[in-house]
Amino acid sequence: MALEFCSSTYLNGRIVPTELACLPADNHAVNFGTAAFEAFRLYPTPNGSKLLGLDLHLNRLRLSMLSLGLSPMEPEEIIKALWQTINQNNLQQGYVRLLVYPNGNCLALDPSPFPSAALVMAWRSDSSGFLPPLTLGISHIRRPSAGSTLARAKISGFYAVEAAADRNAKKQGFDGNLMLNPDGTICEMTGANIFIVKDSVLYTPILPQSIDGVTRRLVIEFANTLNIPVKEVPLPLGDLMVADEVFVTGTYHQIRPVSAVGGQVLSSPFPGPVTQLLQERFQKMLDNPEDEIASRWLTGTVLEKFTPKPVAQQAYQIRSAELTDIPGIIAGVSSLLAEIRGIPEFQLPSTATNVCQRVIEGKYPGAIFVANPQGDNHSILGLITLTVQEAIHVESSYVLIQELWVHPEHRSQNIGDNLMQAVETYSRQQGISRIEVCLPTHEFPTFYSTYHFYQKSKFHDFGPRMRKMLE
Repeated sequence: MALEFCSSTYLNGRIVPTELACLPADNHAVNFGTAAFEAFRLYPTPNGSKLLGLDLHLNRLRLSMLSLGLSPMEPEEIIKALWQTINQNNLQQGYVRLLVYPNGNCLALDPSPFPSAALVMAWRSDSSGFLPPLTLGISHIRRPSAGSTLARAKISGFYAVEAAADRNAKKQGFDGNLMLNPDGTICEMTGANIFIVKDSVLYTPILPQSIDGVTRRLVIEFANTLNIPVKEVPLPLGDLMVADEVFVTGTYHQIRPVSAVGGQVLSSPFPGPVTQLLQERFQKMLDNPEDEIASRWLTGTVLEKFTPKPVAQQAYQIRSAELTDIPGIIAGVSSLLAEIRGIPEFQLPSTATNVCQRVIEGKYPGAIFVANPQGDNHSILGLITLTVQEAIHVESSYVLIQELWVHPEHRSQNIGDNLMQAVETYSRQQGISRIEVCLPTHEFPTFYSTYHFYQKSKFHDFGPRMRKMLE
């Protein structure tokens, strides 16, 4: 499953560009690992995108926060933060990670005096299908005793144990590591619960020795509806080695078969018949909105998503700008700069009109193209301005895009793409094969949407600019 990190992140009450989502160096969680966290999966369904097991995740988060002594947060506030992040990134399916941390300094160990704050990150996934079989090593690092109140908590600092075990697994060529309890019985895989199948019976380690996994609970419910017996027992390592099937469960892994443990290849097909039956039941839950389990386990947005008024698709044309277009061009560029800077309006200098006039009249090398509704040459739906530059390192001329703007109500009509096509046609007519654009810094709110547009247009990073070479 390929994951693409989304460009917007929720940080302490607001959405910010992901690269600006930073905590202070003296933050308590950064220094002491005192953040409680949860990971969620967002699935596409016939009734829209849904989060899996939301209530169970939030209840486990509450228990993790209690074990650390973190100040409580209202569940409604956390749910709102999750969906704001999902909606801002226009996420249909993916992986969402939530951290609740003490919003205070590291001058004392106790985090309870500080208010709690939330951080929500999201990754877009290319598929909701099941992952291929994985291999497990056997870790020499043991989980803490079940008597610890933290054994079932999802706490960032505690996962240093999991991280060390996972690193050792990767060094030995395994996908993950099997974690054992102090008495040598099986606890879990690094970051996931584990099940074995023997004689058509499901076995999984007892709680609280392993994490009370949300997907673990779902699989047990699936098994009950499919009349598959489930036994929660202390699980010796030897039982796993002779199992008919082995699989792991988790938010990331879903239901994933294990093909080898400690270098010993398991004998069953992958997935085995019971594992496959559970996977099929999982998929049925996602595909059937009337499914009884789906109604309890899948939660849609509780926010009123902003839905812009529908704008009728307008036929438009792309053409070279004329002198009568200058007021509309100035207005468009002013709107662009206001949007980039995150301010209500931006006033261009009075000399901007003269620059437009020189470019349109051909007194300065370059061009301006506009998009306007057919039959209405006075309205401008979008524009792009460019100049022709020369540089020693290029050894010839190149086109530099100065401004690209499309009216917000018409950004679903491919106007930007067609304006870019006009630039490429102009460049070829001038015998120029190199097009560059200098983007604003990532501190501007709309940097990432602009960057992704140029990436989609096959521009590549080139120092502080992006570049496209025409074939």
